[in-house]
Amino acid sequence: MKVFDYVIIGAGIAGSLAGYFLRDKNVLVVDKKGKLEAASGAAGAFLFPKVGYDTAYTRFINEGIVSSIEFYKRIGVDTHTKGVLILPRDERDIEKFKKYEKEIKLPFKKRGEGFFFEIGSVIDPEEVKEKLDFPFEKLEVKTLKKEEYWVINDEIKAKNVILASGYESIVDIPYIQIRPIWGERIEIEGIWDKSKCDIYYHKNCSVGCNGVMKIGATHKRNCLECKENEQEAIELIKKAREIIDIKEYQIKDIKGGFRAASTDYFPVVGQVIDVDKTLLNDKHIIKGDMPKEIFYIEGLYIINGMGGRGFSNAYVCAKMLKDFIENGADLGWVDTKRLFIKWARKSGEAYLRSK
Repeated sequence: MKVFDYVIIGAGIAGSLAGYFLRDKNVLVVDKKGKLEAASGAAGAFLFPKVGYDTAYTRFINEGIVSSIEFYKRIGVDTHTKGVLILPRDERDIEKFKKYEKEIKLPFKKRGEGFFFEIGSVIDPEEVKEKLDFPFEKLEVKTLKKEEYWVINDEIKAKNVILASGYESIVDIPYIQIRPIWGERIEIEGIWDKSKCDIYYHKNCSVGCNGVMKIGATHKRNCLECKENEQEAIELIKKAREIIDIKEYQIKDIKGGFRAASTDYFPVVGQVIDVDKTLLNDKHIIKGDMPKEIFYIEGLYIINGMGGRGFSNAYVCAKMLKDFIENGADLGWVDTKRLFIKWARKSGEAYLRSK
């Protein structure tokens, strides 16, 4: 039986970047489909800042955008950086943007009712796939059990397992709920106002054009039956026409997949908590007290919930996970503890009664 120090389950952008940063260790990344398939393969991947109030979440997103663009450039990925104009969607947004203007920390220029950011970029997942080198095996994980080692399908042993499987659950972790959000993006050919192709745009969708126009992406919750369809493509074209005058078009490509999002939108990173042991050790947690001590499942980690900004969020989170594993670094907002504490206060009592 093959033995590894780390096995990462899932080769979307989160698992792939974790594998890349841990490649100097005895690591293996496994996935039933392949590298950067599903949602990661269908991604735009539009690297645009978030406009909003100066919250911890906005800072996390925008710092990730900046650092990930620098990273992709370093490893030789063409970021196609030409700037993005972020536009208000409606009259209500116009009023919000007036408030947001004072909150923006990234360099920007005011253009009409919108904000122009020079760092706006778009990367190709296929090119990222080529540049991220790490040991990979195509494998569907059917069983995962803890003995002396973690044992996968009775054929692979691992001292440590990192869960990066997106919305598909490999291990039941009651305090972590990852929701699938369907997204579709398209590429079209046709006739449109080429003078607008010198920059990217984001309004009700993201748009970039050159020889072809890329438009993305839709957001549909609780739609596990969703698959690529022309109706969503037409919806995207209608939204793109709010930005650019598209006179004629032919749909060249439709891609879709399920993003993985946590309940509070922040990604989830770190060691998985032993729920039973932690709650039984300190039952006051369910009444609102902060845990006196948190117990963890030995050798089990997670990197998940990247949402609709996977190619930037995953870069930040994979670096943080590596630093956490090697140095015990603080994980801040993405730490699994935040979801555990919220869950314990809301559902911990019912969970204990069920035991």
